Amino acid sequence: MDPSKKHNQGTVTNPEVVRGPVVQSPSHSKLLPPRRQIIPSADRRGKGVWWPEMEGASHGLEFCLAKEADFEQVMSISEDVYDGIDYMPARYHAWLKEPDRRVILAKRKGQVVALVSANVVDDGCTAVVEGLRVAPMERGKGIAGLIQQDCFDLIRVQFPEVKVLRYTRSGYLAPEALAKFRLICKQEILPLRFELEEIRPKLDSAISQLKTCGEEWEDPILLRASDVQRVFLNPNVVGGVLPGKTIIQDWAPYRPLQSNLETLLKKNLIWLADGKEEPRVLSLGATPYRIPMGADYNRLSINIFGKHFPGARNQFLAQLQRGIGTLQGSLYCLLYLEPCLWQQMYLFCQSSLGLHQERDFEGQMVLEKDMSTGQGSSESQRRRVQNPPQ
Repeated sequence: MDPSKKHNQGTVTNPEVVRGPVVQSPSHSKLLPPRRQIIPSADRRGKGVWWPEMEGASHGLEFCLAKEADFEQVMSISEDVYDGIDYMPARYHAWLKEPDRRVILAKRKGQVVALVSANVVDDGCTAVVEGLRVAPMERGKGIAGLIQQDCFDLIRVQFPEVKVLRYTRSGYLAPEALAKFRLICKQEILPLRFELEEIRPKLDSAISQLKTCGEEWEDPILLRASDVQRVFLNPNVVGGVLPGKTIIQDWAPYRPLQSNLETLLKKNLIWLADGKEEPRVLSLGATPYRIPMGADYNRLSINIFGKHFPGARNQFLAQLQRGIGTLQGSLYCLLYLEPCLWQQMYLFCQSSLGLHQERDFEGQMVLEKDMSTGQGSSESQRRRVQNPPQ
């Protein structure tokens, strides 16, 4: 979840949403089978299947797995999400193909009104909640809580090993809300926006000047797949470099496990380090992708781990240089780094690249809580439908 301070109420600004009451529909009360139904293994991907549906007379909602055909409706409820830097247009179709991810929609009269996703990681023990959004006209009605609960009920059935829910969020969280979670780590965010034609000569000049002046410049090392496994599973790296012993790729948190690294290695990331044996700084650079902000706008996410500023600065420049490649147009860059480095990095970007902070983010927090062992909301009534109405 990568929200900013300016997000509108009802988007992904609070992972813990109070659920509204659900009234049982009398017309269905005698037709409903037992509330818990194990979906057969043949249906594990959920193709063409609605698992037990919540019938709330006060909401009129139906919950289903997202499909390719729902894309336009999902985009229509996302127009004001993340102020033009929303990742959903670029990721929606890929999400539907991930075997351990569930993308859930809430519909009213066949129209999409909300979405949430849960991705099962950490050897099947953790579900990362992402993408939560509610249509503007439907916010403030408890729908965010209802769709999350339905999602969690599905995860309990299809992935019974999941014990922990993880969220990544930004912005203020009241103490009473924060008390419901364990804070794993907090990173700061430096958002930068620039024209690619203008930044290229400045970038080359900044790197050349650092090399000439000898200001602790060392060329960052590009890690191969075999290097990634060795470096990121090194106990000294896990305990001393990774924030909260967590690998964060954009807004998605992963424990340093071999299975997670295998997943990340499939994402065409740029992995850099300042050394292969005992690195002080590591970084991940994502492939840029189009965003709704405007024509020819791409977004680039760079996650930097470690507290050594020269190494972090060098890897930021190297990631930026590699990431922009031959792109044209404008770039929106989100740089995630340790809080102690934010001020130095911002001053460097101002003085050496002529860049300014694009907007004010209030940090990136990775939160977790235990998955409830309950069977879901006692007031919800559910049924399974093989062929959902269109």
